[in-house]
Amino acid sequence: MRIASECRRPCQGEMVKVSLESSAPLSAALSFDGKQYPFVSDRDRLRHFALIALGVDMRPGTYDAAVHLTSSRGTSKDIPFKLAVSRGTFPSKRIRVARRFTSPSPENMRRIHREQELLGRIYGASVPGWLGDGGFVMPLEGRVTGVFGERRVFNDNVVSRHRGIDISSSRGTPVRASNAGKVVLARDLYFSGNTVIINHGIGLFSIYCHLSKAGIREGIVVDKGEIIGYTGSTGRSTGPHLHWGMRLADVYTDPRSMMHLSLD
Repeated sequence: MRIASECRRPCQGEMVKVSLESSAPLSAALSFDGKQYPFVSDRDRLRHFALIALGVDMRPGTYDAAVHLTSSRGTSKDIPFKLAVSRGTFPSKRIRVARRFTSPSPENMRRIHREQELLGRIYGASVPGWLGDGGFVMPLEGRVTGVFGERRVFNDNVVSRHRGIDISSSRGTPVRASNAGKVVLARDLYFSGNTVIINHGIGLFSIYCHLSKAGIREGIVVDKGEIIGYTGSTGRSTGPHLHWGMRLADVYTDPRSMMHLSLD
């Protein structure tokens, strides 16, 4: 039995892969920080991996984790281990946007609430198994102008945390799926503009915002690298770019941390 972890760096805002190799077929689950994470198993149920999201607000320190094993004969076993989480570095930025994005009208507030309920249903829906195809790729090339976890102050009075990265690009540049999965949203939202969300299974979603238009329909299964839309500046945006985000088990992480994980 072999358990190993893999990540870009073990700090706030990162994604961590936990791999498990066994000599006999088994099923496994992972518990960490009060959450349960499923393992993805190969056909023979000998090689497995799970993903853990380290939130930006996690307290730095050493956390208890455990792998829960069930053999083909139905016997169970727990293997505890420790995972150290260090402090991340998150800058601050002041941004000027149209007043309707910091003081929405009552009508727009009703729209915002409807969209929040829609997103809650989307993120709460489970897809069995792993839909991804190997490791993740960048959805487009460009300069990163907004980093993950950035503390943002809009119009001097609205404070938020940046839940992805911003990649600068000229309007109309093709945006590609960072991995295979099912398109669960492709529509215009108040704050994020034209938005595509892809469900990769095991509670993992990739998010693409501020598109000039989506190039894919909801319900479609897409391949890694397939064009899903085109960059723009819709929603609460100050110029053409792509906002790319990653969410696992209700926690957002830096999507670039996915690039450092082998998921074959």
